[in-house]
Amino acid sequence: MARIALHIHAIDLGGAERVALQWCSWLQEFGHDVWLYCGTSPEQVFFQPPKGVQVVVCSEGVSTWRWLRRCLEDNPPDLAIGITTRPAINLLLARLGHHWPVWVAERNYPPARRLSLQWRFLRRCLYPSADLHLVQTQRIGIWLERVALAREWQLLPNSVQWPLPSQAPFVDPAVWLPPEAKVVLAVGTKPFQKGFDRLIKAFTGWADAHGDGVLVLLGVSDDHPHLQRLLEALGHFRSRVILPGRVGNLSCWYERADLFVLSSRFEGSPNVLLEAMAYGCACLAIDCPTGPRELLRTGVNGVLLPEQATVLDLANSIDTLLKDPPLRDRLGRNAVSIREQFSVEQVRTRMHKLLGPALEPKVMVLAPTRRSPTETFIRANLTEMPLRQISFFGDEFGSLYSPGQLAYGLVIFISKVFTRLGAQRLSTWLPSMLVLLLIRRHRPDVLLVEFGFHAVRVMEASFWSGVPLVVHFRGSDASSDRRLLPLSERYRRLMTLVQALFVKSEPMKQVLINFGANPDQITITPSGADSKLFYGASPESHPPVVLFVGRLVAKKGPLDALEAFVRARNRLEPAIAMAMRLRLIGDGPMRTALENRIEELDLSECVEMLGVRSPQEIADWMRRSRCLLLPSRTAPDGDSEGCPVVVLEAQLSGLPVISTFHAGIPEVVLNGETGLLSQEGDVEGLASALMRISRDPHLAARLGSAGRERVEAAFTVAHHIGTVAAVLRQQVNSVKINTFSKLK
Repeated sequence: MARIALHIHAIDLGGAERVALQWCSWLQEFGHDVWLYCGTSPEQVFFQPPKGVQVVVCSEGVSTWRWLRRCLEDNPPDLAIGITTRPAINLLLARLGHHWPVWVAERNYPPARRLSLQWRFLRRCLYPSADLHLVQTQRIGIWLERVALAREWQLLPNSVQWPLPSQAPFVDPAVWLPPEAKVVLAVGTKPFQKGFDRLIKAFTGWADAHGDGVLVLLGVSDDHPHLQRLLEALGHFRSRVILPGRVGNLSCWYERADLFVLSSRFEGSPNVLLEAMAYGCACLAIDCPTGPRELLRTGVNGVLLPEQATVLDLANSIDTLLKDPPLRDRLGRNAVSIREQFSVEQVRTRMHKLLGPALEPKVMVLAPTRRSPTETFIRANLTEMPLRQISFFGDEFGSLYSPGQLAYGLVIFISKVFTRLGAQRLSTWLPSMLVLLLIRRHRPDVLLVEFGFHAVRVMEASFWSGVPLVVHFRGSDASSDRRLLPLSERYRRLMTLVQALFVKSEPMKQVLINFGANPDQITITPSGADSKLFYGASPESHPPVVLFVGRLVAKKGPLDALEAFVRARNRLEPAIAMAMRLRLIGDGPMRTALENRIEELDLSECVEMLGVRSPQEIADWMRRSRCLLLPSRTAPDGDSEGCPVVVLEAQLSGLPVISTFHAGIPEVVLNGETGLLSQEGDVEGLASALMRISRDPHLAARLGSAGRERVEAAFTVAHHIGTVAAVLRQQVNSVKINTFSKLK
């Protein structure tokens, strides 16, 4: 359950107020704790908020944004929504220096409603900082984006309630209207915006032709200062312009109306037009910005006049429609389809979908790279993670249009220079200071840093900001001597700052514990294989083609793979040996040594070096092979695997794995059940395993099938991402709980 705050100027009569209370009701139905902050005293409330909504009224004599800030600091929201322009600006002001996500909900077309210089300045400064702008029509969203007031916007139209609920005051149309009267109806509380002045002027143009016609303006009284002179100028027509004031039973008036008219100068999306159409009224509207054109099609379900329509055009159109009852009936019958198109359930579902990502924590991802072909796991995290993300990469420099990434790339480059010079502390301070600025700019809930050697560059930013730090160790960063020895002091400092750690295997976990990590903070999670890409291998139906996939570096054991292949091929029956092939996918510093060895052994006809291939191509090669061979081992410098993703991808494809008891491999490949494992460097054992698989396609099929079932059950990308997301959410929730406890 999330705490959601809404801020509106009043709970008075009006479309924005009705929408605000409807949203309160929906948010409660979604299971959230809803707080409504408004500036209206209880005596002025027209609509009653749903039961259970916490209504907080502005204190007298206090500026609204200061009052809001104090209220929200006492009860920090998971999301705050400002409804209409000034409440939204006040909410954004109140949010300064805090991490609360804020949505802005415009209820009108902004350019049509002129603000004072002060409010325009504040809107220009604050609107771009909103996390999301909710708009009622595309035209509003496009305008906000074009003038750079919104970075992101989503369409959330008004819904139409049918039948409309009634409340006091109940005003009976029969008391105000003669039974035979033709009723032209308009509804609104803001006469200038709704164009009531031009509607009253247009009345004189059709009143003579329709002696039984009356104009009803609901929502305003006859003493309104914008209307008094116009009403006095009507002379003998005055008695036929009826202003009952505010009514709580609008449905009765829509049912009584012969024609509904929207003469507005501007709108967001007019609720009253939606409601009139839902009740089967024939509707006439001026194409003001915005809303009417999204609802009305002239001659089909209403009549839409151009935005430049004159008072005479309005009068003539009303006259035409009043003279043509069959046309009004047809337009009214077609209009009721709006009930389904803008139904409460449809719009409610749309809001629920928008809320899902918004209530997820925002993660700032910091990684050394995403461009390396081997870093598929980082790219998977970025694309599949359900949480909101903002990412920065140490080997990218962005552009003037992405100053954060440009600065991050530069400071990481400088940090690497300090690292080469042995100045480990200096290599940390500059990146950490920049990340602190990025945290203040983007307000993440949690930091996720890929690789331990990258985490030590930025770790102090977590300490300075209080944002929880989670570090993802991948392999060499928790094994290689060239990483561990120079970073040992920095790693010990890192272990005092992190809130959670991800590792790939039990041996990696033990390395971090030796540096002082709390075992309870460590989660073992292999990176996972993509079930949408790796599938369909049939090892028993293919010749004994052996596949090696990995960087050509010592820890992957490519020379061991070649030697094991040669020994197996030399001992197998001639028919099987002739069919054997070794295909090596990957590149790296050991490529030349491999090529020389292949030439020395005269294996060019049966050993093929394919170079770097895309994940799609690798998946295709797995579907055409008998087994995967990955003889991983600890490199001379101590570098070792975490848990190679390729062994998961092979098993998920249905391919048996021949590998070693190294790092996290035996945790995901079960020897004799989903693959065959040998000791590190045991070329003879690898060769024997290759011989078994080459001779027995049924064994290959059995191991491959069991491997697929095992990975599908626990080691897919979805499992890994789910684990990572759960830990990140847990860290954010822990911070919220601690903050709430301190406030109490």
